[in-house]
Amino acid sequence: MSTAILTGLVLGSIYILVAVGYNIVFLASGAFNFAQAAVVMLGAFVASTFGVERGVPTIGVLALAALIGAVVGIATEIAAIRPVIGKGLHGELVTTVGVSTILTGLVVVIWGVDTRPINPLVSADTVSVLGGRVTVDGLVLIAAAVLSCVALWGWSRFTLGGLASLAVSENREAATLRGINVNYLSILATAAAGAIGGAAGVFVGTQTLAVPTIAAVLTLNSFLVLIIGGMGSFPGLLIGGLVVGTLEALTGRYLGSEYVTLALFALLLAVLLVKPEGLFGQKVNRVV
Repeated sequence: MSTAILTGLVLGSIYILVAVGYNIVFLASGAFNFAQAAVVMLGAFVASTFGVERGVPTIGVLALAALIGAVVGIATEIAAIRPVIGKGLHGELVTTVGVSTILTGLVVVIWGVDTRPINPLVSADTVSVLGGRVTVDGLVLIAAAVLSCVALWGWSRFTLGGLASLAVSENREAATLRGINVNYLSILATAAAGAIGGAAGVFVGTQTLAVPTIAAVLTLNSFLVLIIGGMGSFPGLLIGGLVVGTLEALTGRYLGSEYVTLALFALLLAVLLVKPEGLFGQKVNRVV
C-alpha cells in the first residue's frame, strides 16, 4: 500500500506541474490555456533530443526547454488568447485546444510516434520511503510540485504582480481602469507558464518518457485537479493534485485500471455537489 501511495503522489505531482501553468494564465488574464499540457510534452521531447541524443547537461536541457516553452507561450497568447479574451463564451477554450493539436501534430512530424527515453534528473534508482518504494527522480518530482505551489502562492499573495493578476482575473475592465496593463501582464504570464511547462516536461518525462499521446491525458487529469482544488488557488491545486494522484494509484491497484476514470469523476462529482467552487475556491458574489 505504501508503494501505491507513493506512486500516487508522483502521479499527482505530474498533474500539479501541468496545472500550475493553467493557474498562472487564469490569474493574469482570466483565460484557460489548454495548450499547457502540449508544452509539457514538447519539453519532454526537447529533453530526449538534447539530453539523450546530444549529451547536453541537465541544467542546459532545463534552460532550453524553458526557453522554447516561453516562446510557445507568447505565441499562444498573441494568436489564440488575446483575439478572443474578454468577448464572452470563453473562446480561448477552442483556440488553445487548436494550439495543442498543432503542437502535437508538429511533434509527430518531427519526432514520430515512437516513445523516446529521457535521462534521469538525479537518479533512476529506487529507494525505500516509509515502507514503500519510489525512484529518486519521483521524489524530486514531488518536491518540485510542492515548491512550485508554495512559491507561486507567495507570488500571488505578497507581490504587486501577483495582486495585479488577482485583480485582472476578477474583473479585467476594472483592472484596466485602475491602471494595470492587462495585455503586458497576460503575455508575461503566458511566457512564464510556458517556461514552467517546458521545464516541467523534463521532470515529467523521467516518469512518462517522451510520447506524443501524453498531452491529451495530462490535459484532462490536470484540469480535473484544478476544478477539484479550486480555480486560481495554488494550495487547492497542491491538495487536489495529491488527492487525485493517490486515488488514481490506489484504484488502479486494488480495483483495476478500468475503474480509474469512474473513481476520478465520482470524486469530481462529490466535490462539485458539496463545494461547487472547488475545495479551496472562493464564491464570487455579483450584483444583478
